[in-house]
Amino acid sequence: MTRTPNRSWVPLALLAGAYCLAFLDRLMMAVVAESAKAEFALSDKELFLLTGAAFILIYGSCSTLAGWLLDRFNKSIIVAAGIAIWSVFTVMCGLSQSFTHLAIARAGVGIGEAVIVPAAMAIISNVYSPSKRPQAMGIFYAGGMIGVFLAWVAGGWVAAHYGWRSAFFLAGPPGIVIAILILIFKLETPREATANVQRASSRSTFRELLGNRAFILLTFASALLAFVTVGLVSMVGSFFIRSHAMTPGEVGFIFGPIMAAGMACGQISGGWIGSRLARHGVGALILFSGWIVIALFPTYMLLLLTPSKELALGLIFVAMMMATVCSPCYSAAYQSVCAPHTRATAAGIHALVIAVIGGALTPFLVGALSDYWRPEFGRDSLRYAMTVGLLTCLASGLLFFHARRHLKRGAYGDANPPGLSMA
Repeated sequence: MTRTPNRSWVPLALLAGAYCLAFLDRLMMAVVAESAKAEFALSDKELFLLTGAAFILIYGSCSTLAGWLLDRFNKSIIVAAGIAIWSVFTVMCGLSQSFTHLAIARAGVGIGEAVIVPAAMAIISNVYSPSKRPQAMGIFYAGGMIGVFLAWVAGGWVAAHYGWRSAFFLAGPPGIVIAILILIFKLETPREATANVQRASSRSTFRELLGNRAFILLTFASALLAFVTVGLVSMVGSFFIRSHAMTPGEVGFIFGPIMAAGMACGQISGGWIGSRLARHGVGALILFSGWIVIALFPTYMLLLLTPSKELALGLIFVAMMMATVCSPCYSAAYQSVCAPHTRATAAGIHALVIAVIGGALTPFLVGALSDYWRPEFGRDSLRYAMTVGLLTCLASGLLFFHARRHLKRGAYGDANPPGLSMA
C-alpha cells in the first residue's frame, strides 16, 4: 500500500495545508474571545462554551461518523466537502448577531473540521511505513501550528484594527481554494481507495476497535492530555490578558508567535524522534509519550503561578513544545495497533473522546470553577482554575504507561517488531 516517495508528499502537503486552515478557523474564536465577550456580555462559562464545547463536541461527535464514511467512500470528496463547510461557517461567525448565532456557527465549523484528522491519520498510515509515520504525522501536525501562528498574528492584527468580525472574514475563504486543490490532485489513488473500501466493508469496524484494549487506553490517555493541547490553548490568551495585564494586541503579536513556534518545534522534533523510536516498536513511542506528559505538570504549574510575565511567556514556548513533541508518537502508536481498514474510524473515535473529555468537559469545568472563584480571587480566578485542570497530565501519563502493557506482539505487522519484549 506504500506509495513511491515522489508521490507520497502530495497528499501530505494537501493535508498539512488543510490542517493549517483548520486551526486558523477554529482558534479565531479564542483570538477574539475577550472582544466577543464584551459585546455579548458573556460569562466565562459561556465564553469557554464558544471556544470549547460549541465547537469541540460537535467536532468530536461528527468525527466518528466521518471516520466511518472515510473508511468506505472516496476520501478526497469527503475531505473537500468538509473544508468547504467549515470555511462557510467561519465566515458566518463574523455575521453573528447574538450568542446563539455564534454558537450555531461554531458548531458548523466543528461539523466541517471533523473530517480532516481521521482522513489524515488513515491516509498517512496507509501511505507511509511504520518507521516513517511519526515524521509524516509531525509534518501534518506542524501545518496546524502554522495555522496557530496565523490565527494569533494575522487574526489578532485584523481584529485590533478592523474589529473582531473581520478576523472571521479573513479566515474563511482560503479553505475553498484547498478544497478545489484536493479535488484536482486527490488524496489517494483509485486502487488504494478501492482496496480500503473492500476491506472496511467486510468487517464490523466498531466491534473490532472496542475490543482493542491498547487502542482504548491510548485514546483515553490522549483525551486527558487534550486539556493541555486543546482546551488550555483556548484559555491561555485570556489568562495573559487578565493575570499579566496584556492587551489583546500584545497577546496576538507576542504570545501567539511564541506559542506557535513552540508547538511547531514540538511537532517537527517529535516526528523526528518518533521515527527513530518506532524502530524499537510501538512500546517505545508510548513510553516516551508517558514521561513527557508527566513532565508537563510541573512545567505548566510554574507557568501559571509565576508572577513574572517574561518567565511565563518563556515557559509557554517550553510547555507548548513539550505538549506537542509526543503528538506524532502517540498518534502513530494508536494507528499502528489498529487494522488498516479501521484506521479512519479509529481516528474518528479518538477525536470524539478527546473532544468530550479534553476539549469540552474539562475546559467547561475550569470555566465554571473560575466563575465560582472570581469573588475571592478576582482576575486571577482563571489562573487558579487552570492549575486544577493540570491534574489531567498526571492521569494521562499513568494511562500511557498502562496502555504499553496491553500491546500485542506483531499486531497488523506494526505494533511490535519481532523479538521486542513489551514486559
